[in-house]
Amino acid sequence: MSASPHAPDVKGRSRWINLGSFAVLLTLWFLITTPLVGDKPLVAPLFLPSPASVWQTFLQLMQNGYQGKTLAHHLGISLFRFGLAFLLTVAIAVPMGLWMGMNETVKAVLDPPIEISRPMPKLALLPLLIIWFGIGEVAKIVIIVLALFPILSISAMQAVRSVGRRKVQAAMALGASRSMIFRRVIFPASLPGIFTSIRVSIGIGITMLVGAEMIATNAGIAYMAMSASDFLLTNVVIVGALIMAVLGYALDLLARALENNVVHWGGKEG
Repeated sequence: MSASPHAPDVKGRSRWINLGSFAVLLTLWFLITTPLVGDKPLVAPLFLPSPASVWQTFLQLMQNGYQGKTLAHHLGISLFRFGLAFLLTVAIAVPMGLWMGMNETVKAVLDPPIEISRPMPKLALLPLLIIWFGIGEVAKIVIIVLALFPILSISAMQAVRSVGRRKVQAAMALGASRSMIFRRVIFPASLPGIFTSIRVSIGIGITMLVGAEMIATNAGIAYMAMSASDFLLTNVVIVGALIMAVLGYALDLLARALENNVVHWGGKEG
């Protein structure tokens, strides 16, 4: 199927709309935090500092760091915690989900505990994780893994089970072995669904990173923001929140680029 001649125009218009929405939010933020008329802004700086003030705080943090550690150090620690937990989860949950999707016995054994753990609030397990693993990095990584594991494993299982039977039957009719059917038919057809769950998991993982950095620590972007809130340093809190948002958005763009590279046939019939 050939691409629509208007597709580039649609993509270009979407980019302009995206930029326009950011511009509207930034303008609104500026208007309610800047004293345009009178001496006081609509919202006090204690509750919401102006964009210029937040930018200045970011530059100061870049230069001086926070509580004796550079901003790059805080970001690196958070990236390490998230990255290790995320890669571990993908490496274990996705193969397990694929196995569950291909084998009813495995699904019958593993699906109930995974489904039971899925709605469980993971932050409620923090005290238990501290008892089991202490206050080091292990507990911080485990809580992120626990949050992401059900999403990735169940999504991989459903991706396998949604593969059209006709494709499998056609491969079997041509004499393909089970391993070849998996490599050439099932796994490629499951990749779009797996990548979708990976992108969803990135946002949830960044959110869980905040909970992970509630455990005794002295470094990390979420730790920096939560520590600053104790001293009513709203500027630092917003800088930390914006860094986390940009980090999540950048990782999502990376996953999207990888998906476009690997799953170049996604959404196409052929």
